[in-house]
Amino acid sequence: MKPSFFKSLFRVLPLAALLILTACSDNPADHDDHDHDDHADAEGVRILDGATVLYQALDGEITCDVAPCGISVATGQTLTGLEVAWIDHDGDELHEEDLDDEFNLGIAVVAPGIAIVEQNGRFGINVTGVVPGTTRMQVLLNHGDHADLTSPPATSSDAITITVTQ
Repeated sequence: MKPSFFKSLFRVLPLAALLILTACSDNPADHDDHDHDDHADAEGVRILDGATVLYQALDGEITCDVAPCGISVATGQTLTGLEVAWIDHDGDELHEEDLDDEFNLGIAVVAPGIAIVEQNGRFGINVTGVVPGTTRMQVLLNHGDHADLTSPPATSSDAITITVTQ
């Protein structure tokens, strides 16, 4: 090999090492830049109708007390008082008093023309059936200007399903 190759190699090696070290460090653009002690210990979400679990997402697994998992409502009917419960890694619910006032509920629905989802209280929802069909919903545990936890995206097959019947 030619000596000029080695000279070029020794010029490039420090730059390559710098790029590798930079790539392995924390990306400041992804860091939320505030104290993590203020974040919720929520690791999953549960949708409840009274004591009945309509939908639960925890550790990548979707479970429920009814089949199929999700919310079912008739056209023109409104289900009131459904609760969005945030759960820890053991499946225990975090209570409202465990979450300071900076935490709030976010809702995203794929096809709001099929069902209307409205917030009812801090972590409650009402679901009204508009026309027969199926849509999907995502709920978010918002903390200030970002989400600490989200259910699977509304476009995902694991999202919270809302079925509106005749």
